[in-house]
Amino acid sequence: MARIFIGFMICFLFLNCDKKEKTAIKSKDYIISYEDRKLKRYYDSLQKDNPNTSPPPKGFYSERQLIMDKKREFYFYKKDFMRDGCGTTPESDTIPHLINLKPNDLIKVSQSNLSNFISNNFTNKKEYKGILIIASQNDTIKNELLFNFLNKKDISFLIRKTTQEEDTVLKYKKRNETYKSKNIKWDKGRITIPFIKPKLEKTTK
Repeated sequence: MARIFIGFMICFLFLNCDKKEKTAIKSKDYIISYEDRKLKRYYDSLQKDNPNTSPPPKGFYSERQLIMDKKREFYFYKKDFMRDGCGTTPESDTIPHLINLKPNDLIKVSQSNLSNFISNNFTNKKEYKGILIIASQNDTIKNELLFNFLNKKDISFLIRKTTQEEDTVLKYKKRNETYKSKNIKWDKGRITIPFIKPKLEKTTK
C-alpha cells in the first residue's frame, strides 16, 4: 500500500509532466488518518536510511475536486490553479492556501448520478491528465460503489480530508447564506491567507 501512495504523490507532484498513476482501493472502508500515518512512517524510514531524501510535496488541489460531506453527500467543483514546474516544491506543502472558493462553485451530485457524472467529466476527457481529488469531512469513507467505479476506470485520484475553506464554503452553501471570505475568522494554522497590499490613499496638495 505504501508503494501505491508514493505513486499518488509523485503523480500529483508532476501534474505538468503528463505523468499519471493509477491505483486500486480494495477495502470498502478507507480511513484517511490511518493511511496518512502509514505514509508518514514510510517517508520517515526513507529519510532515516537516507537523510537527503525528502518526501514529495503534499499538495491539496487539482483542477477537479469531489467533496463528501458528513452525511456522505457529494459536491463537485473545479478550479484553475497555477502549478509548479516539474521537480519544484511549492512555498507551502503542509497548509493549503485560500483559493477564493465560492458557494456557487459547488455543484451537488446525487448518489444515483455520481458514476455518470464522473464518467462525463473524466473518462470522456482525453485531454485531461490530472488527478481527481476526493476530499471527505469524515475520516472514514464508506462507499464501496464509488471505489469499485474508480478502480474500473482510467482515473487517478487522491484522497484527503476537506480543508477549512471547503468546510466553510460548503456550510454557507447549505444554509443559503451570503458568503464573504474577508468576514471569516480563518485559523492561520490551517490555511494560508495571501498577502494583499493595502491601497494608498491619494493625498491632495
